[in-house]
Amino acid sequence: MDTRKHYAAAVSAFVVWGFFSLPLRALKAYTAGEILYFRIAASVIILLVILLGLRRHKLKQDVARFKSFTILQRKKLLALVLGGGALLIVNWLIFIYVINAINIKTASFSYFICPVLTAVLGNFILKEKLSQGQWVAVVLCIISCVLLALNSVAELGYSFAVALSYALYLISQRSSNGFDRLSVLFVQMVFALLVLSVAFPVLVNVVPHTVHFYGIIVGVAGVFTVLPLFLNLYALNGINSTTVGILLYINPLMNFVIAFLVFGETITALQAIGYAIIVVALVVFNYPNLQKLRSRLASSAMQS
Repeated sequence: MDTRKHYAAAVSAFVVWGFFSLPLRALKAYTAGEILYFRIAASVIILLVILLGLRRHKLKQDVARFKSFTILQRKKLLALVLGGGALLIVNWLIFIYVINAINIKTASFSYFICPVLTAVLGNFILKEKLSQGQWVAVVLCIISCVLLALNSVAELGYSFAVALSYALYLISQRSSNGFDRLSVLFVQMVFALLVLSVAFPVLVNVVPHTVHFYGIIVGVAGVFTVLPLFLNLYALNGINSTTVGILLYINPLMNFVIAFLVFGETITALQAIGYAIIVVALVVFNYPNLQKLRSRLASSAMQS
């Protein structure tokens, strides 16, 4: 099977996410709560249009599958799905706040350590084994975090909060039970919207009235939320999740570049050492998968 289109889809998804800080910074005048609330509201509308217009057959299959479950299975599934929705609220709220109130490099670092943190949590929660090399990478990550903490405990804390909330989300969603991931995301977004609507007076100080705000929000929901998920779904039809996980690092790398070149952020010598160590840790952690990716790319090139 020619997987070039699937690789292109995966790369495109993470390139799109790599530019996410640009529209968020354009909304810096608004609070994280305001941006989050209207992002989720717009995402619900867009997902509803897509599900009813383009994936109605998938939606019907998901409804029928859910009805076939026992009451206990339904409760367990709903707990995982709605729990995932709650984790997305936490992750997105902190991430938006970090981008606009702290700095972009702090948000970027969180997605460097997130895959490693996910693997460690998977080891303890799901009993997924790590190799000796991966444990070495984990130790290197800890050393990197200690160095960054010496520079700024607050920044490391924010990075860890973003990484932990998303790692827990990924673990909670490991098993899709055969449901379409866009259907699951729609349920999570509806749940998140209901929760945030209850907290509306706290989250939203003043309801925005500008076309500028809602234009960017629709772009954030469509281009930076739903579109990358579509691309990821397509990519996973042709390449495995491990390969997609490696390509994920395109996102934080691009964020780092944007932080320094576009927004003029700087790093201290201590931070530079910490970031260098985390890069080494990621290479060590992903070395077996990088070898497999190299073989697949070579095979794909030969087929073409």
